[in-house]
Amino acid sequence: MFLYGDDSASLQNAVKSLDKDSSNLKLQDNFFNQNQKKENLNNTKEDSSLSILKQIFPNSYLEDVITGFIGGVEETLLKIDIRRIAIDFSNTTINVSDEYRKFGTNKFSGDNTTVASLIADFALEHNLANSRITNRLYAEYGLIILNPKYEATTRNETADNVIFSTGYTRKVLLFENGFLGPFIDGEYQSEFTKQDDGSKNHYLRYKAGLRFLDGKYIDEFYFAGVGEIDLTYKPSSIKGAIEAGLRAKTPINDDIRLIYQGFMRQYVGYSRFRESDLLHNFSLSVRLDVSINNGLAFSPFISTRFARIRGANSMGSNIFTGISLLFSSSINAISNIQGTQDAKLNEYFQSIQ
Repeated sequence: MFLYGDDSASLQNAVKSLDKDSSNLKLQDNFFNQNQKKENLNNTKEDSSLSILKQIFPNSYLEDVITGFIGGVEETLLKIDIRRIAIDFSNTTINVSDEYRKFGTNKFSGDNTTVASLIADFALEHNLANSRITNRLYAEYGLIILNPKYEATTRNETADNVIFSTGYTRKVLLFENGFLGPFIDGEYQSEFTKQDDGSKNHYLRYKAGLRFLDGKYIDEFYFAGVGEIDLTYKPSSIKGAIEAGLRAKTPINDDIRLIYQGFMRQYVGYSRFRESDLLHNFSLSVRLDVSINNGLAFSPFISTRFARIRGANSMGSNIFTGISLLFSSSINAISNIQGTQDAKLNEYFQSIQ
């Protein structure tokens, strides 16, 4: 075969071009191979780190912990319960000449009186899947002011209590409505004003027993042993008691319901003797809540208390009836985690297995 000059030059140029392209491909292959080696090395390091992580924290363990935590948060219910804010107030003012009194006209022969009382009952409930933590603040103060025309004004307290309590209840038996379980409570009780001798009541109590909560009609019923430290006088004294308590309701219709609340405490032991120590203490109140609007209610009530101290031979009693204007409400704050977060969590665990 004979090649002319132009053909020979073209062939030489083609060969040179192929050699150049071949060199470029070799460079690209070398670059790719080097990068692939680096990537494989990084993957090996990641796999090694991941295997160490898996040995320390198995995926199944991590998944159970995190999903269990999320499930627990989803089932958590924080309830702010305004059980009762009540104001009871009445006033009688008589301003007449002595002739009315002398002739015994009943409506004009009495004394000026003022009766006022305030009750506040709040609870913060942290409700978990298998337990409940409850913090409660209860305060009440009642006062009767008697103002006779020719005598000095007198003031008599009908109630004076401040109680803060915190408690833990374990859910053991779950019912369609409510649950039953053991509980332990701590409680501090004091009062707003001092007594005639200048002292103020101070008590620390701890209770342990069995409690039923959230029933259809019974909000709470418990039976417990009580330890009480009386700090009112020095030296302090320690007392033991048994106690039962009840909070219940009976709906009559959508706007009217009957409310019961009370407790009974029987003391069974004392570390020292004081005449003012209670032997037993019983309190019960019943009221009829007639709803007005958005938690506001008009409530006739009757409240009773019976107690006896060690230094007395007879029981003391107090029966009080009246009409109350009260407000009650419950605010539920529920922690929700969206299902997409759960799905992403599952995807993540699948990706590292």
